[in-house]
Order: sequence, then structure tokens, then C-alpha cells
Amino acid sequence: MNRNLGSEISVVIPSWNGLQLLLETLPSIQAAARFYEDETGSSTEILIVDDGGTDETLEVIPEKFPEVRLLAKPRNEGFAAACNFGFRSCRYPLISLLNNDVRVQKSYFLYQSLHFQDPSVFAVTAKVFAWDRPLFTAGGRFGRFRRGFWSMYFNYDVSAPTAGRWIENRQLLSACAIGGFSVYSRKKLEELEGFNPLLSPFHWEDVDLSYRGWKRGWTIHYEPRSVAHHRISATIDKHFEKNKVKAAALRNRLLFHWINLHSPRYWVPHLLMLFVLFFTRVFFLDFRFYGSLLSSLKELRRVRYHRKEERNRSRRSDTDVSRLLDSFYRSAPIQIYYGEKEVVEKHPDFQR
Repeated sequence: MNRNLGSEISVVIPSWNGLQLLLETLPSIQAAARFYEDETGSSTEILIVDDGGTDETLEVIPEKFPEVRLLAKPRNEGFAAACNFGFRSCRYPLISLLNNDVRVQKSYFLYQSLHFQDPSVFAVTAKVFAWDRPLFTAGGRFGRFRRGFWSMYFNYDVSAPTAGRWIENRQLLSACAIGGFSVYSRKKLEELEGFNPLLSPFHWEDVDLSYRGWKRGWTIHYEPRSVAHHRISATIDKHFEKNKVKAAALRNRLLFHWINLHSPRYWVPHLLMLFVLFFTRVFFLDFRFYGSLLSSLKELRRVRYHRKEERNRSRRSDTDVSRLLDSFYRSAPIQIYYGEKEVVEKHPDFQR
């Protein structure tokens, strides 16, 4: 790669009692940052946000990784708040957000940064494998509005010989930039004011941020040449009960829709589906739904504020976003996966 083609990058890693994970992942992130600097002549910085943790992160990280900037929050407020805290301290025009349970290939930053030569790009999401085996777990995000809700659970990957042209021309779109392994335009992040802290402590905050970016008129890309490896839910599963995680995810999913759906074609079906769910979930003994709904309704005042803000600042409608994504899914050489995919041809990372 020619030097001076890449923008300077700030790498933000939120962490809560994740010292052991950081000790495993930071060496690969540092190696990727050095490779990026060598290839582009651009600077990088790595920031760790300690989100009110009680382990020895504040003592050990400065000793073992003195070149890393360590930011300490006085109390734990969740993923969105920790990320926003880190974003405010970044110095460079691109911000790479990584979970503390993610290691990356050395070319990780290089390929993502190329997309930002297009000024309309807001974010770029990476290709993700399981930590220690060739299992494809995340890629381009397949998003579709159906039955009153946006579904953002499925991934796609390129699947045909013609995909090379799409990759080289940076034409692969993603409905969402996944928060644990994406790069963002700092300027656009600041315009959106980062993640919405209302969607705490976790889940759907990255969908909300991405959707707001789409509606501002920007685009989100998928870069399959930027590869990460993820210890899935290494922090959440360790610190939270499964039922609480599911309840928080449902609550935030509701809040996301109430804030961001503005077109009657989308808002009305959502309300109708809520009505159906309200009168049917009891038959399935799904009392978690009612708890999450009540928790969401308690935030209506704040929802109205954010909803008004987003409606006033949108440049695309919900219909525009849906049509744009559907057109891409129909024309691009991709394969959608409704679950994890075992890689048939071994990825270089798994060759012995």
C-alpha cells in the first residue's frame, strides 16, 4: 500500500474487569497498529476505558503496556457510556472500536481505513471468526423490516467469483456496524453524539447508532479483508444472568424502534405488532416481555425527546433505508447465514 493513503486512527477498547482478556488481545492490536503505521505513514493511538472496574487493570496495564492510554471512569455505566467517554478523548479522524475480547489480524486497520476515502462512509464493520476455530460468526449485517420490527440478527459473506470486484471497489454494504469490531468517522460520530446512553447497559446500541447514520444520509460498509477473532460474550456472560441479558435486549429493541421509526408505513405495523404481542405473550408464559415493555414505557419522556431530534435531523426516510439495503441484497454476490458457519476452506489464521 502507498504511504499517506490512510487516515490517523484512534483505537478505543472499553473494559470492565477485563484485565485477563486485555492481556490476551492487546498484543495483536498493537501489532496491527504498528503494521498500519508502517504501511501508511499515519499515526495510531490505543485507548482503554476502564469502566469503573475493580480488578487490577489500572495497575497492570500501565506497567505492561506503557504506550497505551488508560482512561478510568469512576463508576460502571455500561458499554455505551464507556465508549462515549473514550470517543471524547480521541485525537484522530478515524475511531476503531474493539471489544476487550477481540484479537485482530495485522492488516485489520489497513483495509477498513480505505473506505473512508469516500466522504459518505460513516462506518465499516469487519469479518469475525470464533476465537480458536474456523467458525464465521459475523460479517456484513443483513437487516430487514418484517412483522413490525427491524431484524438485524443475520450475517452475510461474499459467495461468488465476481465478489472480488465488489470488495476491491468497496461496494459491500452492511445494515449495521457491529460495535465490537468496527471503524467510524470521528466527525460523524460527534454529529450523532455517539451511542445513545438510553440503550444501556448493552445490546442494540450499535444498531441504533448505525440506523441513525443511515438516516442522516451516510453509508455503512462491510470489509471482509479485515479479520477479527472474538471470545463471544466473554464479559456479559461472566457478569450478568442470562434472563437479565435477554430482558435488557428486548427493552432496548423496543426503545430503538420508538425513537427511530418515523414513516407511517413502518410505525403503524410496529404498533399493531406490539398490540398483538401484548395480548398473546401471556399464553406462552413470556412474562419477560411485559417486564421489558414496562421498563421501556417508563422512558417515554426521554424517548419523545430523542425521537423528535432524530426526525428533525434525518435525510433519509425509513423506506429509503429499507429500499437501499434490499436493492443491495438483491444485486450483490452474497450468501446470507441464519446462524454460524463452519469454514470449509481453512482460513490462514487456522492453518498449522
